[in-house]
Amino acid sequence: MAKAKHVKAFGCKKSSIQRYLLNATASFCLLGGSGILTSVYADEVYKAEQQLLSGLSAIHNLELDKAISNISDLESSYPKYKLAQLLKADLLATKSGQAELLKKVHNQNPKTVEKLLSEAEVRWQFSKDSLDSSTGFEDLVLKSAKQKHIILVSLQESRLYLFERDAKGEMVRVADYYVTMGRKGAGKEKEGDLRTPIGVYHLVDLLPGKTLPDLYGVGALPLNYPNHWDKSNGKTGSGIWLHGVPSNTYTRAPKASRGCVVLNNSAMERLLADYQLPFSTPVVIADEKQTSLGFVGGKNQLLSDVKGWLQDNNHQVDWNMVSVYRYPNEKNLYYITFPGKAANTLTHQFWQRDADGGWRVVVESHDDIQVAAK
Repeated sequence: MAKAKHVKAFGCKKSSIQRYLLNATASFCLLGGSGILTSVYADEVYKAEQQLLSGLSAIHNLELDKAISNISDLESSYPKYKLAQLLKADLLATKSGQAELLKKVHNQNPKTVEKLLSEAEVRWQFSKDSLDSSTGFEDLVLKSAKQKHIILVSLQESRLYLFERDAKGEMVRVADYYVTMGRKGAGKEKEGDLRTPIGVYHLVDLLPGKTLPDLYGVGALPLNYPNHWDKSNGKTGSGIWLHGVPSNTYTRAPKASRGCVVLNNSAMERLLADYQLPFSTPVVIADEKQTSLGFVGGKNQLLSDVKGWLQDNNHQVDWNMVSVYRYPNEKNLYYITFPGKAANTLTHQFWQRDADGGWRVVVESHDDIQVAAK
């Protein structure tokens, strides 16, 4: 069918889903040739996302038949994917001229429709932003010790990035997944506020799905929220996990949890089984637009200061075992970890500049290191 006929099929007034997507992405420039999303891996979750984005691109281009074909295939492959079901129903209603019926159904279920379409918007926006911006990893992780993996959760993008140390000792991105955050967004302050915390945390446990209610899917990786910086600032709460979704669900809306970071079950299975993340794996949760901030000069000076402080304070620690993070969403706050003097302990320090421009350790703690069984 020619493109002109597609325009006619949508009618003079665009369908609600098309209008929603076009309004949300008015400045988006469509990709050509090589595809919509570039990634360093190609697993089942990524392939499903590519198919969704292909369908949304067809909607944007008013290519109705192509959109129906892509979304129908997606819904057939993932019958629990409620967003795919909604898009398919909207597209078929539009093609058959049932605009009033479509509008009626949406008006009768506004909250459900809005939650589903919010995922489409987040996914679509990510396909745009990921083309011309980095993950922000280098700006947040200034130096890593010998951790095999580091997780970065970008709440701005509703995205989890997994980095793994390669044979050369470099941290490289090996996976990225769409995630859900707390219903009230980012910046947890107190118990029950339905927000996801911002900070640097560590995995402290592994909970198999068979030991948990169905809400948590295939399993969970609890974090050490609140950390000592959180506690020093009066933050409360507990039970912040990375976990999966219920068995009757493919994904959840971008803001749908009680504060946890929630992944599709297939993505969660990869974290649990394929990558076998050890306890104490760092998890950086940020709510910043990921752009290059040109931190190189300050980074080198800061690392020199940390190394000098360790030597001046008689910390006999291998510099290769020291990690340094810029603490997300905090001004002039840095988080340093290194092995403690006692066996199997980790020292945590939070550094901040004083009024004279010098550094001071504002919070320090020592915790046992947990090691996951392989």
